[in-house]
Amino acid sequence: MITKRAYARIAAALAAAMLVAGCGGGGNSTNALPSAAPSPVTSPASAPQYVGYWDDWEQTPWSAVPQGVTTLIYAFDFVSGHSVVPDGNSPGYLTAAAVAALHQRGIAVLLSLGGGSPATAFNFDGDTKDFETNLVAVVRQYGFDGVDFDDESGTTSQRVATLTTLLPATRAAFDANALPNALITLAAFDTPTNFGDGTVLAAPGVAGALSWVNVMSYDYTAAQSDLAAYSLLFPATRLMLGSDIDGDVPLAPNATLEALAAWVKNNGYGGMMVWTVNDASAAQNQAILNGLSTGK
Repeated sequence: MITKRAYARIAAALAAAMLVAGCGGGGNSTNALPSAAPSPVTSPASAPQYVGYWDDWEQTPWSAVPQGVTTLIYAFDFVSGHSVVPDGNSPGYLTAAAVAALHQRGIAVLLSLGGGSPATAFNFDGDTKDFETNLVAVVRQYGFDGVDFDDESGTTSQRVATLTTLLPATRAAFDANALPNALITLAAFDTPTNFGDGTVLAAPGVAGALSWVNVMSYDYTAAQSDLAAYSLLFPATRLMLGSDIDGDVPLAPNATLEALAAWVKNNGYGGMMVWTVNDASAAQNQAILNGLSTGK
């Protein structure tokens, strides 16, 4: 039997060796790039969000979170049975003080559960009650503003069963534990037909439980059509278009990132998501912020 401590060491080694792909579950990427943003349409009432995942294996200083990020998603803790367990990289790095410092800057901080590796990063045993008890305790311990579910483990049917159970149950648990404003997000694959996300979003109680969906559409040529497909199932104002800029896929020129962000703003979507923002250059961050703010 592997102890929790041994499991954490193994997970940490895997993460370091593989540079955990985490939200790298989008579709296949190519070097082709999309056209410039289309003409503006009606913009959402509120400003688009800039959501950034923040990996722990690089141990980037929390003070380096760039200006303009509205929500930071800390990656990762794992789900082991009905427990929320550290991935082995967080001791001394993830602290309540670090989260509080981001709160002082007006940045919400979520805990992401799962990721792309190891294969057991999200292994739920069906014990919903104890899982929710453990999750609420971790959220309170560090002062997180909520949780992101990034389940990339198991089969499609297992993932659908897990998420359709835990998403509504987590909303109910937050409400029951005086956390009614806590955020719940989902890392979704590039299209609704990939890995069951369309089925998840259509399940009873799921849409109402979610604050928004982070769409891992990492093929820049398909980003617009991917998000449009999700908008048929879920409100466009609660969809974040994902971009992978950590080097796992061909990097888009900064002008393309800006054009995609402008397209998101001009077409009333919720905002942009970046995997990972601690790998983004100052120029990449600025390009995204320019597009989200100006729509050009």
